[in-house]
Amino acid sequence: MSATSPRLPLPTGLPLLGLYPAAYRAAHGEEIAAVFAESVEGADRGTVLREWAVLAAHALRLRTGLSSRDRLGRVAAGAAPLMLAGGAALATVHLLLGLVLRQPFFEDFTHPGVAVAVGAAQTLPWILALPFAVAGHWPQARLLVLAGTLLRIGSAAAALLVGYASFWQYAFLLPFWLVLGGVLLAAPPDAVDLSRRGRYGMALAAGAVALPMVALVTLWPWPDPSMAVGAEFGETAKVLLDVSTAWPATVMCLAYLVRLGGARPDRLRAAGAALAALPWTVMLSAPDYLIPPVPNAALRNLGVVVGLIGLCTAIDALRRAVAARTGRTGGTDRAAGVAEQA
Repeated sequence: MSATSPRLPLPTGLPLLGLYPAAYRAAHGEEIAAVFAESVEGADRGTVLREWAVLAAHALRLRTGLSSRDRLGRVAAGAAPLMLAGGAALATVHLLLGLVLRQPFFEDFTHPGVAVAVGAAQTLPWILALPFAVAGHWPQARLLVLAGTLLRIGSAAAALLVGYASFWQYAFLLPFWLVLGGVLLAAPPDAVDLSRRGRYGMALAAGAVALPMVALVTLWPWPDPSMAVGAEFGETAKVLLDVSTAWPATVMCLAYLVRLGGARPDRLRAAGAALAALPWTVMLSAPDYLIPPVPNAALRNLGVVVGLIGLCTAIDALRRAVAARTGRTGGTDRAAGVAEQA
C-alpha cells in the first residue's frame, strides 16, 4: 500500500475473509484478497472503509444464502423493488399529512419545528430513494433506505428517552419499516431487475399504491375524521374504507400475477412479489394510515393477503392449463420469449 493510503491491514491478514463459507474461502480467498488490495491501493480512508463494507456484505450474503446464486437471494431481489415502491408511496402519504395538511395527530404545538424535522427525516429518504432506483442508481437508493431506516430507529429511541409527541409520529410502524428496509438491504444488488421494464414497473407500482391513498387523504373532511365518518358517510362507505386498506397488498399481488404470466416466468422473482405483499398485512387504517391493527385483526388481514396470493396463483395455473389444452402454450411461449429477448 502506498504511503498516501490509510494505514489499514492488508487483505492477507483480512479477518473478514473468515465470514465467507469455508469452501468458498478455500477456492477464492487469494483472489478476493488480491482484488481487495488492488481496490484500496492509494485510496482515501472513506474508500477503504467502503470496500471493507462491500466485502463484509458479500461474505454475509454467501454465508446466509442471500447471494444472487441462491434461491433466497433471488426471491429477496424480486421483492426489493416492490418493497421500495410501497415504502415510498406510504412515505409520500405521511409527508403530505404531516407537513402539508398538518393533521392533529402530527401536531406538536410545544415543538412545531421538531415535528417538521422529524417527519421529513423519516419520510424523505424513502421518497428520494425511488427516483434514484427508477433512474438505475440502485446503490444510492439503498444508501437512502439505510439512512431512512436508521433515522426511524433513532426517532423511536428518542420517543422513549425524550417523550416529545413529534417522535411518536411513526413509532408504532417501526416493525413495518424494519421489514421493508431489511429485505431491501439484504437483497443482492446484482440480482435486482434494473432493466427498463423493471424500473418502469417499480415506478408504476409506487404510483398505483400512492395515488388512491393521496386522493383519500386530500379529499377527506378533516380535521375531525371520527365525526366526519359518522356524519358524511353511510355504512357502505365505511365498508369500502375498510376494504381500501387492502389496496397496497392487492397491488403487490397484481405484480405477482403479472410476473407469473410472462412468456418464461422467473418463479423466484415472482415469489419475491408475493413476499412484498406480506408486510401489507398491517393494513393501516384509512385515512391517516398510521395505526396498525389489533392482533385479531392482524390474523384476519394475513388470511386476506395469503388468500390474494393464492387466488393469483390459481388464476395463473388455470390460464396455463387452458393454454395447454388448446395447444397454444408451446408456440405462443416461444414466440413471446423471442420477442422479449429482442
